Amino acid sequence: MIRSIKVSLGAATQRKTASMASLLRESRAVANFYIDSLWIERGALDAATLNRLASSSLGYRQKSDALAMALETVIATKKAAKTTGRPCSKPHLTGAFRVSSLCAKIETFRGEGFDFAIKLSSLVPRKPIIIPIKGHARLSYWLAKPGAKIKNGCVLHEKYIALYVDVPDEPEKVVGSNLGVDTGYRKLLATSDGDFHGTRMKAVCARVRRTKPGSKWKVRAQAARKQYINEAVKGLPWVDLRMIAVEDLTGLKLRTQQKDKSSKKSRKTMAPWTYRQVLTRIEQLAQEHRVRLVYVDPRNTSRRCPACGWVAKENRVAENFRCVRCNHSADADYVGAVNILARATGNWQDPMVPASSKTRELNVVV
Repeated sequence: MIRSIKVSLGAATQRKTASMASLLRESRAVANFYIDSLWIERGALDAATLNRLASSSLGYRQKSDALAMALETVIATKKAAKTTGRPCSKPHLTGAFRVSSLCAKIETFRGEGFDFAIKLSSLVPRKPIIIPIKGHARLSYWLAKPGAKIKNGCVLHEKYIALYVDVPDEPEKVVGSNLGVDTGYRKLLATSDGDFHGTRMKAVCARVRRTKPGSKWKVRAQAARKQYINEAVKGLPWVDLRMIAVEDLTGLKLRTQQKDKSSKKSRKTMAPWTYRQVLTRIEQLAQEHRVRLVYVDPRNTSRRCPACGWVAKENRVAENFRCVRCNHSADADYVGAVNILARATGNWQDPMVPASSKTRELNVVV
């Protein structure tokens, strides 16, 4: 697996920081030129598409990196528009920029308190930008794994550089417990063990919704939401688990909007809930702790009674669950987590369906 680790630019001189900022601005400008071109006419990562830009301060390899970013951005934007069935506007690259191993080399740097040096191809031929890097606890944690090593290439930003650490995959655990997790808006994570994590998620999302788009307060609120999600997911008992089951929520917001187009309030409320961040973090920690991750079909997980198996819409009212057949009652999110685990372990009559991502597993755990 590949881990991306951010490192500080505090050790870089003002001159080197300025040179890197100039490189970043030019790389973004070239990438946006290719985005404009690809938006009108298709292209590929080849010489013909590269030559659409007659002149640039970037070298050939640097232009290739810019074209690769442009292709990825355009393809992702048009794919999202096709999936949602909505028109999309032309994207514009403003954030971090990925540099390939052809233009960024990571070397060991022993001396003056530094651990590594990043050698970047600059705008001046044969005059690379060399930035010394100090390691930190997180970087050391991953490099301490057997067979782990830093890969060439990085991600550039004005405030940081992200390094890639290649960590060999370890076998999944064969001993431990199984856990079902229901992901929600009011309670971020409800487990089949009866625990709740992230109970302030609604308030955290409300803060994001109240801030003005593009403002520094919006950025801070989004960062706080991401941090809150990370803390909640870390709170799961990863050390004791061998399998964790979650719902395949791909396209949930789209399905919700299509089902209830008249509820503008509902759409505004759901907008800041980034369940993709939650699932991505679960995937990362499951891989890190060698826990098997299973995605299941979410249909009827909140409507099925775990006691008698009766499925009815009337079983759930808001956050409360009461079976209309056997009168079994419990927290609705807890019931959902129990049913998710039942479906993952094969204790559910309905068959499991394929997940939408190649990385997701849907095999029955025995």
